Amino acid sequence: MQRRFPNEISSIVVDYLVDDPPALQNVALLCHDFASLAQSRIFEQVNLEDGSKLASGYMPWSRWSRYQRHDYVPLVYRFNALLSNPQTGFLGKFVRRLDLDPCLGPLRNMEHTEVDATISSIFQQLPALTELRINHGRGEHFGAVETYLSQQLKELWIGHTTIHEQKCFEYFQNMLTSLTALTRLSINNCSLSHPPDVGSNPIRALIFPSSLKAACITGTDERTFRALGLGLECPQAPLLSSFLSDFRNEVEDRSILWKGLGTNSSIILDVGNMMYWPGGLTMWNRADPITSYLPAMISVTRGIEGPNLTLCCSQFYQLIAYFAHFISVLPESVRRICIDFNAGATDGPPDLHHLDGWVKLDSTLMDRHAIGLLESVCFRCTKRTISGNGPSFKSGSSLDRTILNRVSGLLHRSDEAGMLEIDYATLFFNF
Repeated sequence: MQRRFPNEISSIVVDYLVDDPPALQNVALLCHDFASLAQSRIFEQVNLEDGSKLASGYMPWSRWSRYQRHDYVPLVYRFNALLSNPQTGFLGKFVRRLDLDPCLGPLRNMEHTEVDATISSIFQQLPALTELRINHGRGEHFGAVETYLSQQLKELWIGHTTIHEQKCFEYFQNMLTSLTALTRLSINNCSLSHPPDVGSNPIRALIFPSSLKAACITGTDERTFRALGLGLECPQAPLLSSFLSDFRNEVEDRSILWKGLGTNSSIILDVGNMMYWPGGLTMWNRADPITSYLPAMISVTRGIEGPNLTLCCSQFYQLIAYFAHFISVLPESVRRICIDFNAGATDGPPDLHHLDGWVKLDSTLMDRHAIGLLESVCFRCTKRTISGNGPSFKSGSSLDRTILNRVSGLLHRSDEAGMLEIDYATLFFNF
């Protein structure tokens, strides 16, 4: 039978829909030609998180009942069966990114040994996988990553994991040091165990892969930061170009971490919107909310050695007065500051109310510049392309970058001094 569409037309349709997976899947159902051309795109990113939409609030509770049926087969098992089938196993070569949560949905009630064996089987059948995102991982999963993915992973995202036992720590450490191609690592809402007597359980160094270029560590605790700092002091530690962390309204010492990063790493701090930190609600409703943050501001940034600091945030107007205080207590080593607004934030624009905050910020910048501690301050407004906690990364349906058009007028003294930079070119946030 003659083809209904030439390959060229089918390719154009597939390329046009590459950023719309549901539409691409529907097109693939039209005919064999579309399915053949679209399958590499459809299987490029695979999400095996059963019930993830429910956990995020996007799935009606009425649909959750199907996950409770005794005959429901979890996505992990179905995908493994697909890869193990001689007729469809070739699809594994298209997978570049895999999202996995062994404790979400029906998997949390299943036998760990069986689930772990299935996950290991999947890892073995993904020769082109370069990005893995895993939540609630266990030691066995880290061991499987080391065994089957150590030479190919370039990005690893780990979330919601607590390392309680020494054996799990060893699995985790061995996995990290085995990843010879890894360049980006994100650890979110993870922590080491918290024994009541720290002296009886000293903090061990947690060593990054030597190939690592950028790291994002958020939602963790001081103990974990200390372990990372000790790891960065090891001879085989990587030289990171950038390091993203979050600021919480808590007094905590990260100096050992900053020392390990040294002067070559650009530090990125997620400062939320001053009403919310990744660690929880702040004391923003006090009579003098901003100055109540000063002890935390000073303690968290104490010891930063590098000259570059980026503050990523939403577009809440009270942030501006907060920045005036924050910048005034930064270490003397910080000479170049970037403020990166979330273009998709729903709480802006930052000049909607109380423009006196901009006046205070302008004065703070000029004061720091006058004593030789500030070379430049850059403003960006970018779309977030990575997941994160709080308003710095949560986005609405539309983007608003218009604040960049008004910054020069709001900070006219800094602009006239020649230290103000407006970055229109950078459209997407990255670390």
